[in-house]
Amino acid sequence: MELNKFEAQVELTVKGIPKKFRDLLENITIEVEPDRLVFDQEQNLILGQYTGVPLPQRGIGYRNVLPDKIVIYKKALERYPAARLPELIANVIQHEIGHYFGMSEQELAKYKKI
Repeated sequence: MELNKFEAQVELTVKGIPKKFRDLLENITIEVEPDRLVFDQEQNLILGQYTGVPLPQRGIGYRNVLPDKIVIYKKALERYPAARLPELIANVIQHEIGHYFGMSEQELAKYKKI
């Protein structure tokens, strides 16, 4: 998938997040990394990654900080069939936003669709 179409799908997915959750997304960016493959410590391919301070951990001292970041790894997702990309992008974004809301990998595993 061309980068601009992939980014458009990511944007469409974010716009499709229910408003009650989307309105809680503060000080966060969602970016597409087009070319890099990233692996975890067990050498599993990472499809997306959240970095930052989860919402429940933000206290009164949380101000004037750089935005949290969600990175979607295009090259990793493209290892799956093209017909599944919209669904996979949605799953990865939902998963990483779950981390933003303070959910652990174990909690998120209950909702895993990939």
